[in-house]
Amino acid sequence: MELVKVFDEDFRYIGEDTRDHVHLKGKWHETFHCWFMDEQSIYIQKRSASKSDFPSLFDITAAGHLEADETVEDGVREIEEELGIQVSFSDLLSVGVVKDIIKLPNFHDYEFAHVYLYKGSFHPEEFLLQKEEVDSIYAIHKREFIDLCLQRIEVVEGRHVVSGTFMDIRLTDFVPHQHTYFETIAKKLKVV
Repeated sequence: MELVKVFDEDFRYIGEDTRDHVHLKGKWHETFHCWFMDEQSIYIQKRSASKSDFPSLFDITAAGHLEADETVEDGVREIEEELGIQVSFSDLLSVGVVKDIIKLPNFHDYEFAHVYLYKGSFHPEEFLLQKEEVDSIYAIHKREFIDLCLQRIEVVEGRHVVSGTFMDIRLTDFVPHQHTYFETIAKKLKVV
């Protein structure tokens, strides 16, 4: 059973609980989010069709829950597990801690998300995807992604990083993070 730290709504530690139980009861807990980017693009993952939560939807390049015995720095393990890429925590640019709530029937995800950007240059062969978690990686032009997050446009063109094929992507194709979450990401991307 995976244990996570539990917090009150002001981010004060109050104990530990199982990951399943915090999602059932809507308890605040910590996650690690890392968005990959280069000079022109933002990289997103398409979640595996076999995922129990949000299968086949687009999401953050790499993300996951911080376990009860982990620090925020330990979150970089998510990048290596999901994408097969080793990243040093010191190379990440902090966006800050962002409150993110996803409420569905029998699923209440209340996250204090430690959000980071990782800027580099990425080649298709570098991505060694954990197929149970990640189906594929797409690149979206940075300016278009910002406009999508701010709901200035409804659709962007995503490029599959391996095949080079394109597809239309909308915010409704993403895991349903709060609009304020996407706005926060967009504002940070404007200045990096």
